[in-house]
Amino acid sequence: MNPIFRYTTLVIILILISNCMLILPVEAMTGPEHHVDPIVELAQGDARRDAGLNLSWLAYGAGCWMFAVVHASVNDPPVPSDRLLGKSPKYVNAYTDEYKRSVKNQRMEMSAIGWGVSLAAAFWLWNIFTD
Repeated sequence: MNPIFRYTTLVIILILISNCMLILPVEAMTGPEHHVDPIVELAQGDARRDAGLNLSWLAYGAGCWMFAVVHASVNDPPVPSDRLLGKSPKYVNAYTDEYKRSVKNQRMEMSAIGWGVSLAAAFWLWNIFTD
């Protein structure tokens, strides 16, 4: 077996593991659970449902690699204002915070997966053409 293949495989595995560590939520840092207001709970559920799944960030991560992950973590997504009309301020605040957090986490996750897949493909192709 070519030593380059062994080293590239090791690098790919380390990068994928580090991506998973950055993406997975840390439950220990959330603190103790406490009673949540029903309005806040409703707003958070609506925000998670409205965040949806956006696969374009998978392609963005595959094409722009690390820059897509950084862009996803820094950029704040716009909140759909039509969902907030006629709602209480408590609902609006909870919805806005949860929507931004959900969309940002989803974007980071999808771009990191795209980055990992394209990195693995690049190393695999490099191994094929350098043999």
